[in-house]
Amino acid sequence: MAVLALPRRRDSADRRRHTTGMLLAIPALALFAVFAIYPMLRVFYLSVFDYSLTTPPKFVGMDNFAHLATDPQFGEAVLQTVVYAAGTYVPALALALVLAHALNNRTRAGGLIRLLYFLPVAASWVAVSVIWRVVLNPDGLLNQALGLHLNWLTSSDTAMWGLVLMGVWKETGFFLILFLAGLQAIPGELYEASELDGAGRWSRFRYVTWPMLRPVTAVCSVMAVIRGFQAFSPQLVLTNGGFGTEVVNLFVYKTAFENARMGRASAVAVLMFLLLFVLTLVQLRVFARRDR
Repeated sequence: MAVLALPRRRDSADRRRHTTGMLLAIPALALFAVFAIYPMLRVFYLSVFDYSLTTPPKFVGMDNFAHLATDPQFGEAVLQTVVYAAGTYVPALALALVLAHALNNRTRAGGLIRLLYFLPVAASWVAVSVIWRVVLNPDGLLNQALGLHLNWLTSSDTAMWGLVLMGVWKETGFFLILFLAGLQAIPGELYEASELDGAGRWSRFRYVTWPMLRPVTAVCSVMAVIRGFQAFSPQLVLTNGGFGTEVVNLFVYKTAFENARMGRASAVAVLMFLLLFVLTLVQLRVFARRDR
């Protein structure tokens, strides 16, 4: 009898532990529903209304989406977002991978060097933008270092690339940490076996490092696209969207709070959500197919 009663007491203790865990999670789930789920559903709801904050919402169906389809300013914002995201995050990912390889060896100063690379990530976008306003000044550090005389932030030819330079500088450290964690998780025996087979440095990277890093690369790629499409603060602080730097989030901000078109701004947010959702699925599918 005592032997049969022991599993029952254990099951009862497990149920009490699970019930307690669920009860403790309710406050966090409630806050998440109020501050994350409800605003998202509200944006979907407002996207089919004409709403100016001062008058009651008026149902307009798909008119907001139809207007965006023919709005050249929205098209330019999407294009500038793609240029900024590709110009910033493709070099940042490549540079982070190269630096992660260089820093993968355990040296006495390795921790300090990694911390220095991560410092820009810890700083806020606004603080970094203020620093780079000084760097990109016509008399600033960048022009002096390169021997140029460019007005980086007040010219349509250079404003976007000034923001891209700042973005690469800030974001490389974030992906460097992820790649470094991925590299240090690769078993050393794989490299020893490849060396015994006569594999050179490139072959070791191609047949050992790259396949083992693929899950980390997939995560980095997804996060890079999302972070690129979330760009807002540097464009607002440095150029306020002028000189060909108005990205989608800044377009949403101006549409909602400067033009008081909340319904139209919500429609843009819905489109961006769907676009990012599709892009994420495509990226995950591509990396999953290569794993087979």
